[in-house]
Amino acid sequence: MDTQVVSFALSGKRAFFFLVRNLDARKEKNYATKTQLTRRALQKERSEPMDNERDTKALSVSRAESGQKLLNFLQRRVNAPASDFHRWIRTGQVRVNGARAKAFDRLNEGDLIRIPPFAERLPAGSGETLRNEDAAGKKRSRLPIVFEDEDILVLAKPAGLPSQGGTGHRESVASILAEERAGAAFVPAPAHRLDKDTSGLLAAGKTYAALRLLTDALAGRGERRPRKEYLAWVEGLWPRAGTVELKDILAKDERERRVKTLVSDSDRAEAKEARCEVTRLESRSVHGRTRTLLLIRLLTGRTHQIRVQLSSRGHPIVGDPRYGDGASREGLKLHAFRLSIPLPGGRVRDFELLPPWKGAWRYAPEDKPVSHD
Repeated sequence: MDTQVVSFALSGKRAFFFLVRNLDARKEKNYATKTQLTRRALQKERSEPMDNERDTKALSVSRAESGQKLLNFLQRRVNAPASDFHRWIRTGQVRVNGARAKAFDRLNEGDLIRIPPFAERLPAGSGETLRNEDAAGKKRSRLPIVFEDEDILVLAKPAGLPSQGGTGHRESVASILAEERAGAAFVPAPAHRLDKDTSGLLAAGKTYAALRLLTDALAGRGERRPRKEYLAWVEGLWPRAGTVELKDILAKDERERRVKTLVSDSDRAEAKEARCEVTRLESRSVHGRTRTLLLIRLLTGRTHQIRVQLSSRGHPIVGDPRYGDGASREGLKLHAFRLSIPLPGGRVRDFELLPPWKGAWRYAPEDKPVSHD
């Protein structure tokens, strides 16, 4: 390659050469790209399928892990920083079924993942550890279970426990699941959130495919939006009988750490429409004040949506420290009552959980049945 020395300088024992290539940059870039593509094609042709019987050092993708990206799989099964994973994948030290792969390639059940021999593997259980009643050291879960099969887990989240970890929270639903089911091939994870002080139904995925299905559906990205209904005691007498739809434009106020209603969505770029259906069930006097029990069906899922929409109409939820009259010793009277979710295989399952409210707050559907559309 022809070059021209532009300048030479000597400082101590170091020499600096500034070279100028007399090649067309565009031609060189195209040549490099073609070479790289040719090399990859040859590597793919020469790569031999891995022998499932002989290659006992490879990591096998279980049913629960199927659908994950290669990088996510490695992060769960190998003790190493992400930078190492990227380097191993880039240099071919990690292979899928004997062939090179990319960090974000999806894995299937039965795939064999070859990793460097010096890599520290993390243990992966069968996923049935906690379901075996005779397992040594088995403890009763701290999370009440409403339903469980091989794909999903539906919990009765108690008020006061966050769904996910965060600043100031020692534990959460996610951390308890990770602790109690550490031996599972795929550690169950919540597919949606409930506010810390809200009780009720919370769904978690026990496999990656199930978690992704639930997450997309509950976020409104699925073919059909799941039915989510809440019960709430609000201050005062709700003025409308029957079912009424509430529509608002909501936006977060980061300075005040609150969600507010806006006149129009043009007032703020991140403003979003919030919709729900509210049905008055009954009203009664509790502790000398009139309170109304409402059934709320969410049509959208925004942060603090129910609390903000009811409070903006002069009927905050009882015990709401942020949008109401302040915290109550009896807690926030908001409960995730019904949940209809899609399951793997095209099934749909409905769940219902009565609130844990006692005394004057008790909800007895057998006395006052809830009507559905």
